[in-house]
Amino acid sequence: MATYIIGDFIRETRIRKGYTQEEVSYGICTPASLSRIENGMQAPGRYILDKLMERLGMENSVFNVFVSKEEMELYERVQEMVRNMADGNFEELERQIQKVEDMTRKTSQLERQYLYFAKAELLRHKKGKSEEVTELLLKAVHITLPQFDGKTPLYDNLLTFDEIMIINAIAVQYAENHKEEDSLKLGYWLKQYMEQRILDSRQKAAKYPVIVYDISNWLALGQQYEQAYKVCNEGVAFCVKYGNLVMLPLLIYNKACSLAELNRKDEAKKVFYPVSYPV
Repeated sequence: MATYIIGDFIRETRIRKGYTQEEVSYGICTPASLSRIENGMQAPGRYILDKLMERLGMENSVFNVFVSKEEMELYERVQEMVRNMADGNFEELERQIQKVEDMTRKTSQLERQYLYFAKAELLRHKKGKSEEVTELLLKAVHITLPQFDGKTPLYDNLLTFDEIMIINAIAVQYAENHKEEDSLKLGYWLKQYMEQRILDSRQKAAKYPVIVYDISNWLALGQQYEQAYKVCNEGVAFCVKYGNLVMLPLLIYNKACSLAELNRKDEAKKVFYPVSYPV
């Protein structure tokens, strides 16, 4: 196994970005464990390696690691949960949650983070109590960000993609309870973080437009249509550049609605109907 090469890559990337071992490893492993990984003295598990790479603003698309059969099975089950959540397949998600819960009974809390996130999304789909959904989301994020109070951005912390999406889900809950200011505070933090800290990647291409789309919704709820229009423009440009055809129509729709609310209805029509066809 090319453990030393993995360690070299992590160390060199961390130093190049100016991050400390404490910043990168926080909530994932101890700084001492990261030091051993960087020096080739410890092989990282697949889940830990992915989280470390995400904290560095990258994806683990380069390295493969040898893991036990149980670790690999758990990793694959979690990936199935990710796909089910993305596809809105909540019936299958519920089955996967039970399987993952059984598999994580003897693992560390780190492996249970996405499980709590999935449980929260399933409960939200079932119209469960908002406070119970938020409690599950906070339980998930506190595994790696124990000092996060649910409302105050942690500008000095590095984030994984899971942490970003869990925090965004918390912001969604605030919006549903008419607390748009809290939602926007978290949303703009995540937007700024992804713009400044994360390199171009498949994960960023998929998740950044979701953050931008949610921000535009929350701005519209507060009748801040000019800001919503500007944010949508950013999101549309990003989707065009990186080929996110899932979020693009939603952002275009919000852009047109913002223009209409600003009484710029001719511009709104052009957004909806960019090409005029002869009748």
